[in-house]
Amino acid sequence: MSVILNALIHTVTRARWHNFMGRCRNLEQTQRRLLEERLERNADTVFGREHGFARLKSPADYARALPVSSWETVDPYVDRIIAGETNVLTAGPLPYMFNKTSGTTGKPKLIPVTPESRQGNALNQKVWAFAAIERHPRFLAGKVFPIVNKAVEGYTPHTNIPYGAVSGLMVRDAHPLARAKYAYPYDAVEIEDFNARRYAMMRCAVPESVSFIPASNPNALLKLFESADEHKADLLRDIHDGTLSANHDIPGPIREALSRRFKPNPSRARELERLAERAGRLQPRDYWPDLKLIGCWKGGTVGQFARHLHDWCSPQLKLRDTGYMASEAHITIPISDEGNSGLLTIHTNYFEFIPEEEFGRPDARVLMAHELEVGVPYQILLTTAGGLYRYSINDVIEVTGFYQGAPLVSFLRKGRDVMNLQGEKVSANQILIAVQGACAETGVTPMHFMVVGESATSRYHLHIEPAGETPEQSVMHRLLASFNTRLCEINHVFKRYQELDMLKPTALSLMERGWLSAIVDHQVASGMRDTQFKPVVLGSELPPGGRLLYTIDIREGAPA
Repeated sequence: MSVILNALIHTVTRARWHNFMGRCRNLEQTQRRLLEERLERNADTVFGREHGFARLKSPADYARALPVSSWETVDPYVDRIIAGETNVLTAGPLPYMFNKTSGTTGKPKLIPVTPESRQGNALNQKVWAFAAIERHPRFLAGKVFPIVNKAVEGYTPHTNIPYGAVSGLMVRDAHPLARAKYAYPYDAVEIEDFNARRYAMMRCAVPESVSFIPASNPNALLKLFESADEHKADLLRDIHDGTLSANHDIPGPIREALSRRFKPNPSRARELERLAERAGRLQPRDYWPDLKLIGCWKGGTVGQFARHLHDWCSPQLKLRDTGYMASEAHITIPISDEGNSGLLTIHTNYFEFIPEEEFGRPDARVLMAHELEVGVPYQILLTTAGGLYRYSINDVIEVTGFYQGAPLVSFLRKGRDVMNLQGEKVSANQILIAVQGACAETGVTPMHFMVVGESATSRYHLHIEPAGETPEQSVMHRLLASFNTRLCEINHVFKRYQELDMLKPTALSLMERGWLSAIVDHQVASGMRDTQFKPVVLGSELPPGGRLLYTIDIREGAPA
């Protein structure tokens, strides 16, 4: 069955791949046609009539007629949809669900998911899969361990439209043949207690032969590996006896559904116990020796966690970026294991780009995908099948190269990830470069780091939790000096303002082990999904959680 299924997957994905490549080779025409079709289809919607979609004949007309939008622009229209009004943002019936994500004002964003946008997501996955199969023919030979969120978290009042996570919905509603490939049943995702959910997922998956993990957020995957090791006594006993430990808060109906799949497996339990004793921990390189590929984010602030996956898995294991995506849209499809760049999803979204230095100016140039240049930072605007038009997600991207005439796009940073205490405009990207360089120079592997711009003292303060053994204080002195030097090299205004004493000496605080876990646990307890956690590397204050061990500053490593 597995051989037949893999052959079927390859045949289906090959057709989607070749169609996508044809569109990439005709990039400008593809994007123009998509915009024309979307404007024509939605011309008689509330939004379409208000903005004169019927009169717009070109991308230039579209850019002139509609201002750049944000969630504040879209939210009132979504409220009308929630109230039951149709043909508001897109033509046709009410959306079949909303993708829920956090908003900047505390009110969650409910992003409409239409049949067209759902089909687009499925198509993007097929294109990604074909590119991966070409490089890793056996990556679907075993079980698949997807990391997703709950499909449905609630329903809108009156209209009863579900809202939740599209990723969870795709796993829950997958074809039976696809569901048979999963290493755990979707029921486990419905467990509210996130520690119990992790345990249940790993209880199901550890005894299986997993060959592929689509995870997106690498830190969420690390938490699952840590959970299996932390609870290995329960886990090994459960595998031995064919049970599901009562030590974890799993609701009765879900516990019953999961337990039906378990059978006693003493030999597997003894094997895993022996491997855990030899390694000093229970780790996936031992229980999943046939793991071929992990799909996860490798860029941005989250990407720093991807390299820690090799601490748990084989150093030879390949990681492939799952693509630049947001709750609003799936934006790129990586076609290589290298880096985090990918081809734009030009078959499902219409894209516009504004050079970052011009963003917000009335005379800013608006470019299409075929007009982009390598190495230039751009703000990206989305027009999606879900009813977002010229929508800014406040992301800065850059082009790293071209493939078949289409740009390879990489997420660079959030547009507002800039700290400006005195006019120096330090960006999160500069912080990433400086910290990563300093860590490489001193041999320190960071589990997490964050720089706080302290306005009261006019100084930049690096907080860092090392992975593994705590480095000597002399090493941290050198790391701080290297970080400061590199930041001065990257940002000459920062250097000048330090020389002028406008910026006070840079400081470093060594954080106690477990700082990152404390941050994640606090945010999850506050209602955020653990798979949505994205570390902040630059901000005005530390998030709750964690304890510092000591603080030094750049003046000869003196206590701060």
